[in-house]
Amino acid sequence: MRATIDAALATRRVRGTGLAAVVVGLLLPRAAAGQLAVDRLEIFFEPGSGAEQVVSFGVANEGSRLVEATVYVQDWERRPDGEHVFSPSGSLPPSCGRFLRVFPQSLRLPPGGRQTVRVALEGADSLRAACWSVVFVENTPEPAQRGRQITYVTRLGVKVYGLPSGLVRDGEVDTLSLRAARPTEGRSADPRAREFALSFTNRGGQPLWAQGRIEVRRLDNSVAAQVEVPEFPVLPGARREMAVALPALAAGRYVALALVDFGGGEIAAAQLEFEVR
Repeated sequence: MRATIDAALATRRVRGTGLAAVVVGLLLPRAAAGQLAVDRLEIFFEPGSGAEQVVSFGVANEGSRLVEATVYVQDWERRPDGEHVFSPSGSLPPSCGRFLRVFPQSLRLPPGGRQTVRVALEGADSLRAACWSVVFVENTPEPAQRGRQITYVTRLGVKVYGLPSGLVRDGEVDTLSLRAARPTEGRSADPRAREFALSFTNRGGQPLWAQGRIEVRRLDNSVAAQVEVPEFPVLPGARREMAVALPALAAGRYVALALVDFGGGEIAAAQLEFEVR
């Protein structure tokens, strides 16, 4: 049987890994033939700037067996909860696919081997809005042997952005509310726990990496607590929903002030008055 594992799609520049793995049922799993790695997670082009629109990244085989891989382009978007969704290249309006050229499109890496993949953005000088795609490096599974076993297919994604000049940074906190805490992966929610639900929309043309904090203030404006809103990426025109745990507070009435820095000229803010019984 075969299982596909998506990995190394960053949510921040040269930081972070992790996409949900899609795993097909298995018996008697065996180790993957090789372990691929890339040395770059995101590429930023500036069409129309006059700069050379070619960037390279390295692919390495960190495993103990020969690995063959294919290199191809797909479109992607991000759901409000942060999960990635992929589709064929050119199927989404903001796709860079029609401008991208990758070489080579197949790799053959011995143990410890490394090869460079070139990514070029061509014919995009007239581009006026941001575009984005992803370059996947996917290992080719070995032929199945007799007996029941699993073959792992791993693909590593390098995100590509085309960002012409003049794009504006703008964002807004749409809503700030308080709700019962939702369960997280591997853990059920405490029925007594509550969390802030923050909704943020990218109103500009630049991809944003936003972060901030929620200050909990008493009615005399003194600060009772402060919690961080971890960094989160938002594509142009997209919305993100973030959950932040409500800290332990004494009984009373409070005002929560959400402050989100998205790298623009202002800080996006929203407030909520609530009571702890």
